[in-house]
Amino acid sequence: MIAIMTKANVTELSPSVITDQRLLDAMREGRVINVPELDYSIVPRTALIDLADELAEEELLEEMVSYRKNVTGVAHTIFISPRGKTRHAPRIKVAINPSDSIDPRAETASVSIADGEVVVGHVPVPLIDQVRRFIDANRDALLDYWDYRIDTDELRRRLKSI
Repeated sequence: MIAIMTKANVTELSPSVITDQRLLDAMREGRVINVPELDYSIVPRTALIDLADELAEEELLEEMVSYRKNVTGVAHTIFISPRGKTRHAPRIKVAINPSDSIDPRAETASVSIADGEVVVGHVPVPLIDQVRRFIDANRDALLDYWDYRIDTDELRRRLKSI
């Protein structure tokens, strides 16, 4: 069964009703299919989930707080956000370029709060060591903020510099 999504509902179709072999082949290959004349796209479910995650992450930009070295002790700016509508595990971002940016749309990397692993981007070894020390020193506060148990003021009070 193939589900075609519309704004109002989902229509279930069998591949046997699709007569264009190119369309079927593209769908089986997991490609996004654009039909500009109809202002329509057919998107694999995995791509749709990735897009939803990206949009949720963008929404978090407004809730994200940034702290520089004077607060964190980390040489680069650290961005901390609550969960929002994201589905990924708790993580923080670190500014990569420029290193002191307070704009989370600049080049950043994401680091897991659970284990300090880099999950998106690249962080040089000396910097990741600092970020991991910061996470270790602040894990409880970071997780409380992630789960909306504390507000930004409480987060700032609880953060420990490395």
